[in-house]
Amino acid sequence: MQPIESTAELKRLYRLDAKPRGSGGFADVTRAVHKIEGTEVAIKRAKHFPEAGDRIKREILAQSKLAHPHIMPIWDHDPAFFWYAMPLADGNLFEARNQLGEEDLASILLDLADALALAHKHDLIHRDVSPSNILGLPGATAGRLRWVVADWGMVRVSPESVSRVLTRTGQRMGTPGYDAPELDDDPSRATAAVDVYSLGRVAAWFLTRRDPRAGVELLPDGEWLHWRPFVRACTEQNVHMRIPDMDGLRELLQGVFEHRDDPPSERAARLLEALLSGDEESLTELISLAESYREDTVVFLDYLAQVPSGKTKAWTGRNPDRAASIARSMAAHLLRSSWGDRDVQYAATPLTFVLTILRGLVEMHSFGLAQDVAGVYFEADVKWDQVSQRTRTLEWLADLSDTAVGAVHPELARRPAVVEYYRELGWHPRSVALRNLLAS
Repeated sequence: MQPIESTAELKRLYRLDAKPRGSGGFADVTRAVHKIEGTEVAIKRAKHFPEAGDRIKREILAQSKLAHPHIMPIWDHDPAFFWYAMPLADGNLFEARNQLGEEDLASILLDLADALALAHKHDLIHRDVSPSNILGLPGATAGRLRWVVADWGMVRVSPESVSRVLTRTGQRMGTPGYDAPELDDDPSRATAAVDVYSLGRVAAWFLTRRDPRAGVELLPDGEWLHWRPFVRACTEQNVHMRIPDMDGLRELLQGVFEHRDDPPSERAARLLEALLSGDEESLTELISLAESYREDTVVFLDYLAQVPSGKTKAWTGRNPDRAASIARSMAAHLLRSSWGDRDVQYAATPLTFVLTILRGLVEMHSFGLAQDVAGVYFEADVKWDQVSQRTRTLEWLADLSDTAVGAVHPELARRPAVVEYYRELGWHPRSVALRNLLAS
């Protein structure tokens, strides 16, 4: 139970409204007026159970470390940490959406990224950024709000600085749809990438006007297509493929308006030309562009496919998860997209791109990822029936060790048409299993 003296001190200092303005899992928020100064404030009070009190205490201690114009300040608090006073907000981002445009969104995201970067430097991860927790305070300019990150009750602090663990493995954390998927595994190990994900989902919600759902991709389209690379990079389900911190988020955000009027295919053409002229950074941008526009056949088949194999293999070694994903997308275009007026012999170029990644994954012993790619690659190879590519594939298969064969053999064996395509008289692979499957 909350100590009587804490409640008594609160009522001595403030005149509280009869009913709360909001209520969460751990606390209520009530409008109040300071009896001496006459200042309007919001009072956040812990509910009457132990964990609520612990959460409020942690929130007060964390926020008090963070002096930043875009982090909700704490003006006053109970010495026993059961309540605190903060400025009274003029609403939240959810309520203000219809009065704001994309330039406002970009400005808000930059401001909040600065604020969260400061928190991350203190080893504080918010873990619950959502439109309802982004509050508007009166700004220096009349009619404009200063947006702040509020509600730090779910903050993850440095393990060395706490005496009691509040977050348990499997405990629900964050706002559904805005919470990063890795929070379901172990929220106590959350990194800055968790808050990156949430800001990305805030952008997706703002632009699409649709509430995000857990585990379901939400990307802008149509008039907001230029935001798509930013949102995708921030909201990758796989944390290893996501922008890792606020520095990366801010850098990517700067490019949103720079490329607003550029068709993806034209950007891809420029990036490929720059890469072939020696600009190594262009490869990262080209792959990110392809990841953002996975349905764009031209980006994949006409430009990404032409990345030299040596550069593709080196990039795969640094980014195996992303490489496997992009290879599957390339193979899918080969299987389902219209070929148009391209020379049929050109099919060997995107096929080689996929095979290069597949070989790289096997050499890294990333056998699970290799298996994910192998099946769609074999099907695409069969579809296009390029003699030179079939020869390259068989040469690669012949050299595989028994360990590596375990990744590709199941994908071959369950595709009779693929087995027939690769069946070769007098073929002598290292693997007995492949010899029995494919050798005539």
